[in-house]
Amino acid sequence: MLRYLTPEERKRLFKAAGQSNDIYARRDSAIIRGLYFSAERVGEFALMTVGDAEAALADKYHFIPKENRKGGKRDHSVYVTLGLSKALRDLLEIRILITGEEKPAKTAPLLVSRQSTDRPMTVRSIELRLKKWAIAAGLTDKFSPHWLRHTRAIDIMRRSKAADPRGVVKAALGHNSIASTGVYTGVLREDVENTLDDLDRHQGNRITRAELRRRFDRRHNDD
Repeated sequence: MLRYLTPEERKRLFKAAGQSNDIYARRDSAIIRGLYFSAERVGEFALMTVGDAEAALADKYHFIPKENRKGGKRDHSVYVTLGLSKALRDLLEIRILITGEEKPAKTAPLLVSRQSTDRPMTVRSIELRLKKWAIAAGLTDKFSPHWLRHTRAIDIMRRSKAADPRGVVKAALGHNSIASTGVYTGVLREDVENTLDDLDRHQGNRITRAELRRRFDRRHNDD
């Protein structure tokens, strides 16, 4: 079963993490936005260094070497949109506030552990922090960061004006095969729910001509 967020659920998650001034909440908000806009796997995003983030902002592409990717088959590059650019800039700024390091080494982790600023956040820590915000947003406690990757892919499929939206998703997510992208072409749960609700609403509210006549006669008889 494909796990993802509807547009309304995604907005709630963004809002839940983004409305606190706590430094770690601000970091979590930037991580959530970074994962969504990059469509990267959480393991890939967690390995980003300060130098990687700075280079991504300068080059407009975040380069992910194959050794940091699932399966390790080939390198991948993620286009830095305005949303991803804002998330990366926020993470660089927040890192300074957490560590006090104005000019960290290029190889220093972008996402630092709360226990030690010399170590990167673990994938498990990111999962737990983001699950906390999902629950705060009224979402299921089964939420995981990977849902953001699926959500981005579905949003691309829905809004892309390209002749081949699947090709755009394949390139954005770094799939090795177009077959992997096929999972995003199926019917979505909210499409099913909206269609059925709309169907029932129209069926339930359908007024016959005879009923209209009775209402007309009742209004005039009451007068």
